[in-house]
Amino acid sequence: MTDKDLEATSGTTGGNRSVARAVQIIRAVAGSPDPVTVSEVARIVDLPRPTVFRILLTLEEEGFVDRSSNHYKLGWDLARIARSVDPTVGIAARVEPIVQGIAEDLEETVTLSVMQGPGDLDLVMQKSPRTMAVRLNDMSGMKWPLHASATGKLVLADLKEQELRSMAASGLKKIASKTITDYDDLVKELESVRGNGWAEIEDELEDGVYSLAVPIQDSHGVMVAALALVAQSYKFDSVSFRNEKLRILLNGAHDIKKLLYSATSNEDNESSEGSIQVSQ
Repeated sequence: MTDKDLEATSGTTGGNRSVARAVQIIRAVAGSPDPVTVSEVARIVDLPRPTVFRILLTLEEEGFVDRSSNHYKLGWDLARIARSVDPTVGIAARVEPIVQGIAEDLEETVTLSVMQGPGDLDLVMQKSPRTMAVRLNDMSGMKWPLHASATGKLVLADLKEQELRSMAASGLKKIASKTITDYDDLVKELESVRGNGWAEIEDELEDGVYSLAVPIQDSHGVMVAALALVAQSYKFDSVSFRNEKLRILLNGAHDIKKLLYSATSNEDNESSEGSIQVSQ
C-alpha cells in the first residue's frame, strides 16, 4: 500500500497517517495466531519493511507489542489498557441503527455477538422488526454450547484441529432433537461452514428454532463479531427463501465492517452477494 493509497483509504495525512499505520500494524499482529516477524507484518499491511520496523520499535517501547527472538505479539500495556474497556459499549452504539435496519429488512429477530477472546462470543444486541407482534425474550448476555448454535459454529470453524479436539474432549451434549453429538459429524459440518462462509442450525439448540449466522471480520479477515437471524424453523423450508435472507444478512455484515473499519477496508465497491455458497 503506497502513501497515496493509505491517504485515500484513511483520509489522513502527515502525523495522522503514522497513527493509521500503527493501528494497521497492531491489527495485523493481533490477527495472527502466532507471533510474527517484521517481514510478515510488512507483507500483511503492504508497507515497506523499514517503515514497519520503525513503527514496531515505537510500539514496543510503549508496551503495545512485545518482541521475542525477532517475533512480535501484542504487548503487556495494551493488554492492561484493554482490560479496562468494555468492547461492547462502543460497537453497540455505532452499529445499532444498522442492526435495527437489518431486522426490518429480514422481518425477523437479529442478534449481534462480539468476540471477547478465543472461543468466547458474547451476545450484546438483539433487535426485532417494529411490526413483529410476538417478540423473542431478550437473549443478551446468554451463552450456548458452541456446537449447538449458529454463531458458535462460526467460532469453532476458526479453531485449529487441536483446539477443536480440546473443546470437544468433554463430549458434545445433546441439547435438542438435531444437535450434533458426534465429533466426526461436527468436523464435517465445520468444513461446510468454512466453505460457505456462514453457518446455520435447525432444531439443534431448541426444537422449532432456526438460526443463520454470518461473521463480521476486521480488515485482515479475523472474525470480531457475528450477525445472526433467529426465527421459527417452519419459515425456512425453502432454500431460495433461506438464500434471500442470507443475502440481506451478508450485506448487513458488510455494512457493519465498513462502518467499523472504514479506514482500512478496501471493499466499499464490492458486493457480498457474489460469495454466497448454497449447501444442498
